[in-house]
Amino acid sequence: MINMTQPKLYSRGNKLWMNFSLEGKYIRKSLNLEDNKANRKIATTQIIPQLILKVHSGEFFEKTIVPTLNEYSKVSFESHRHERKITTNTDYQNIYNKHIKPIFGNRTLDKIRVSEINIWKNRLYNELKLSSRRVNDIKKIFGTIIEDAIRDEIIVSNPVSKSRPLPIHQEKEIKPFSLDEIQKILDSANGQDKNIIATLFMTGMRTGELIGLKWIDIDFEKNEIKINRTIGRGIEGTPKTFSSYRIIPIFTPLLPYLKNQYELTSKEKSYVFLNHDGRHYFDAKNIRAGLWKKVLKKSGVDFRTVYYTRHTFCSINLQNGEDVIWISKVLGHKNPRVTLEKYSKYIPSIRNKCTIFEKLN
Repeated sequence: MINMTQPKLYSRGNKLWMNFSLEGKYIRKSLNLEDNKANRKIATTQIIPQLILKVHSGEFFEKTIVPTLNEYSKVSFESHRHERKITTNTDYQNIYNKHIKPIFGNRTLDKIRVSEINIWKNRLYNELKLSSRRVNDIKKIFGTIIEDAIRDEIIVSNPVSKSRPLPIHQEKEIKPFSLDEIQKILDSANGQDKNIIATLFMTGMRTGELIGLKWIDIDFEKNEIKINRTIGRGIEGTPKTFSSYRIIPIFTPLLPYLKNQYELTSKEKSYVFLNHDGRHYFDAKNIRAGLWKKVLKKSGVDFRTVYYTRHTFCSINLQNGEDVIWISKVLGHKNPRVTLEKYSKYIPSIRNKCTIFEKLN
């Protein structure tokens, strides 16, 4: 005689689950239904009776083969393929292959333990010297695969999400370029290189957005630049987020650089900045590792990554008293809070701003 307790319903994350004991083994199972009165009736009158029937007929005991992480990761990546950008899919797959697959790839999903996740993430941080933010990002990719397996009812719990994220330590202090340093850098560049650097400093745009610019995006009559695309790994795609679609004003100091660039590439009637082969840049790394390093070395200015042109645009405008909401929109941030979290210290001190009240008795 089969030893089985009556299945009991319970709620977990607004979803309906049931648990029961079978031959001394405790079993939990998601019903993939919202927890409400109608679904509880379905569970009581249909799902639970069918389960009991399967147990007594022996069908429930048929061995279920649990896939390995490598096997199931293909299903997970494919299921998200159309909701992610092509470059994001490529990044996630590369991260999986480099940091997750070598340790857990051949393990079946039900044999991955929380303690192993803890050891793995600590190794990424302590031995590979990845930042805690980077480790947590890698962990999220891992966790999504496991969460998909739970939705497919292959496993019932997520050991990755049960492992706490690493605490985010204070990030390195942002050291934007000074106006003198910007001038030295511009003086050390020529032609298109100078135009690229000036555009980055005076617009705050991302490098991928810059190499994706086309002349149809630049309106010299309205003095504005529309950000509609980005380029990564040779692929033209959409901007990073919805808020990244935006219009950037062309400040007067930038005009001569864009006009000069117009003379260089406007006949192509396509991309604003072209490589030596007359094509658009393949990837932002061509700017980062190529002309940026070369020009910065020549200028004698302390090295900072090209992303610091964006930091500099923001900090200079804040120091100049520009509106935070306006700066946030120009940078393509989701909201002003994102801008303030990084750059609030560059806002001029508000001390002595309310001295008017000193006239009160």
